Amino acid sequence: MERGIYFDGWYKNNHCYHPSLPLRSMQMIEDLERYHGTMLIWSALGGGVISLPYLEHEAFGDVDPRLRFYGYMNDSEFIAECNKRGIKVFGIVFEVQGWEFPAIYSDDKKSFKELNVIKDNKEHEWYGLREFTKDQNYGVFGKKFSDYFPGGLYNSDGEEVTNIWEECCTRDFNGVPCHAEWVEVKNHKHIAYSMCRNNPVWREYLKQIIKIQIKAGVAGIQLDECELPMTSIRYGGCFCKDCMKQFNDYLKGLAAKGQMPEELKEVDLDTFNYGEYLKGRNVVYPGNIEELPLFRYYWEFQLRAIKKYFRELADFAKEYGRQQGREVLVSGNFFDIMPSYYPMEPSADVIITEMKQSILKQAHWYRYVAGFAGEKPVVVAENPYGSAVYELVDLLNEGKGYDLYRLLLIEASAYGCNMSVPYGAWMGNTVKDAFWPPRNVTGEVQDFLLNNERLYSKKSGSNVLLLYSFPSNYWNEAIAGYSSSVLDGEEEGTLSYSVIDPDDPNGVRMPFWEVARYLSREQVNYDVKFMADGDLREDTFSMQDMEKYDLVILPACNTLTENQAAAVESYAGNGGKVLLFGDAAENLDGWLEKIKETENVIYCLNDSYKPKALQEFDNAFQTVYASLWKVKADNASIGIQTHALEDGMAVHLVNYRYSKENDKVETIAEVNIKVSTKDKKYTDVKIHTLDGKALKFSCNSKGDFTNININELPLYAVVELNG
Repeated sequence: MERGIYFDGWYKNNHCYHPSLPLRSMQMIEDLERYHGTMLIWSALGGGVISLPYLEHEAFGDVDPRLRFYGYMNDSEFIAECNKRGIKVFGIVFEVQGWEFPAIYSDDKKSFKELNVIKDNKEHEWYGLREFTKDQNYGVFGKKFSDYFPGGLYNSDGEEVTNIWEECCTRDFNGVPCHAEWVEVKNHKHIAYSMCRNNPVWREYLKQIIKIQIKAGVAGIQLDECELPMTSIRYGGCFCKDCMKQFNDYLKGLAAKGQMPEELKEVDLDTFNYGEYLKGRNVVYPGNIEELPLFRYYWEFQLRAIKKYFRELADFAKEYGRQQGREVLVSGNFFDIMPSYYPMEPSADVIITEMKQSILKQAHWYRYVAGFAGEKPVVVAENPYGSAVYELVDLLNEGKGYDLYRLLLIEASAYGCNMSVPYGAWMGNTVKDAFWPPRNVTGEVQDFLLNNERLYSKKSGSNVLLLYSFPSNYWNEAIAGYSSSVLDGEEEGTLSYSVIDPDDPNGVRMPFWEVARYLSREQVNYDVKFMADGDLREDTFSMQDMEKYDLVILPACNTLTENQAAAVESYAGNGGKVLLFGDAAENLDGWLEKIKETENVIYCLNDSYKPKALQEFDNAFQTVYASLWKVKADNASIGIQTHALEDGMAVHLVNYRYSKENDKVETIAEVNIKVSTKDKKYTDVKIHTLDGKALKFSCNSKGDFTNININELPLYAVVELNG
């Protein structure tokens, strides 16, 4: 398991200024060793989206003697120190950001007197992508645009680019640049345009950033906001010339296959402009995307574009790394791991996610993420927007909330992922602070993860499989804006944050998430497996993906490939139990009626009224699960997750009984864990705790079960069972 560090390193009590991260130091190296970090994310060399000379200065530039005095160094030196210690540094490519900063220059234009932070609101000039393209004030770093692009850069119209900032930004349908508003610090003059990776000029520029980062020694490349330009949809984009040209090409491909939208059959696709089309209909964009004319086609086009160009950059990074004599890892910012990222996953070596709602009691989301990643490492970063992070940081600053922070770190690992340690982590664009958690608490958790690494596995040993059908869900999730709102109940503080939609009986129906939440709430151990569409993602699903499970659940898998349908049939025909929640394979005539006649298949009606549907599912599931369960607990306040060991099983117990009044997770006087031993007998039982304190417990076996009675269960414990 990777032990990630969310390594922005931004300053305490100051703004988090993208894209240039603070200087690194030997004290940071000591901290990384103390935290047993193995991978740094959002960690180095972000300044390429200001200019390439700025990035090279971050990588190789001189460091002021006063900073050297305290052990500071440039990024390539820092990376070298990490490499010595086996710590993988990922260079961060802020590919959606294009920056301009207010600047005051020296009289000879060879240095900055002020940059970004302008004292007394003085008159100023600018520095950023625009000036770099035009060779304005190049004396600061001594390099020109032509030093990187000797033959110049030419856009898709064959025109030489003289302002890469304006050339490559996303635009709304009025032609106005969209901003990356979430990184523009409020009440500051700097400007961040949201950039478009569909523009070939921007991709060539990003490749130069990647080359410099690899030359600086990074172990990996992290492409932030790897879904651009879809990032810009909420801000009105993207209707730039390259998006419009490529959308027309996509429509021409549909026309060739006889799939042209009816309303466009008489349209000249050489001159059609989707932005003008929408503007002429006086629509509010994006508004309700389900009601936007032709937007489903536009979304489908962009899904293919983000996959294509993410892979192009990933392949470039890997090949350039090999030219430098080493293998370079690639990841992105897969944000909330929603379906639009699924087609890109094969090009990534590590799954790095910025948790959309950084809240607790999220077992269902972690199990989904673990299923998305498969055998690949997962590193999760908390996200301040729409989450409990602000409240938690306020508590920690007051010397409170330590148990909540422990839960934030440990919960992800318990459920099969890894929560990166916030190290000067991002606090958004309004709060003047960074997330610096208490060192002693961080060290306690990281020590446990290191010393007990054998207790964490990519294999859960679960016997229940929950299937996620990509073609059945990706559009529904797009239009639902699922997980877009968070509420705060008053009684339990941070632990009471929850996503609004799943608990609203009249809310949008998302059967997969309803079932996942139900299973986690019922303390059922399960795995998640994705099924592809055979187009955006190759369909490799087979019966072998199900054969080790006793029960497979299909929640509203309305679309199945013929291969997937045959695999499910084969699994059921060989004795595997299948629970269908709602209709399935509606695209395959007669399949549902046929499989419902199979002896091991249980069909559960998915009523349109959510409470009734979930009650029906509960009845059906409990009936079939009664003879299949592997681990049970007699207390609903804990989360349970099993991890398969070489000769046994680890049962992770997460205690959520947080008392706001006492500011701690209350121990549970007595918990009884019941373990099925029908398949394997266990002869040795140990219990491990975060602080190393021994717990009183007793074991007794009777028939096919072992009962483990634990006294005074703390915040977290792992029961290790070996044969």
